[in-house]
Amino acid sequence: MTSDGPVPFSAEEETARDAEEKKWADGEVARNAMAEIRRLEATITPRRIRGALANDAGKEWVANVELLIAAERVKL
Repeated sequence: MTSDGPVPFSAEEETARDAEEKKWADGEVARNAMAEIRRLEATITPRRIRGALANDAGKEWVANVELLIAAERVKL
């Protein structure tokens, strides 16, 4: 923007911006996978770990969450 109004982008600037937007769009799956990994990891709290150590059902729950995390990591 100048005092005379907006200045159009050059062809090189348009191409560079298009590449940035494509890179961002292409990274959506990885960003979503990382968000899901963080969400899943947050479910394994110290209280749940203590419960998991107390019985087989708790151990199975933690193992299942680890499997879900592994499935998300494949997307990266």
